Amino acid sequence: MYDIHVILKNSPGSLGTLGGVLGENGVGLEGGSVFTTPEAGHAHFLVEDGEKARRVLTEAGFIVYNVCRPLLRKLPQERPGELGEIADTIARNGINILVQYSDHSNRLILITDDNTRAAEVTQKWAIHSE
Repeated sequence: MYDIHVILKNSPGSLGTLGGVLGENGVGLEGGSVFTTPEAGHAHFLVEDGEKARRVLTEAGFIVYNVCRPLLRKLPQERPGELGEIADTIARNGINILVQYSDHSNRLILITDDNTRAAEVTQKWAIHSE
């Protein structure tokens, strides 16, 4: 799985066009989120084939800021505060969370400034099929 970070125009229809381009080219979205600032939108989506997503979006005129492998973790969701617990564990190890969202399988998708170290300190929440 890959996280693709796309810069969107902050105008009506940008997200619809992005979704249409990906769908027309057989790229499914496994999860994601969009955040806006007055200047632009920042879309983060989880895709199977990051390079294909980059290619079709770039060819359609989108700005693809980054494609990377995120850290996937699973919270047991047994009690309130679990997100805080994993975020605190990461922070106490000097790692900054840059992006966080969930996918369609209720997994936690994380991009940090040190995913290798974050993977080590979050083994408690590792997904066994990784």
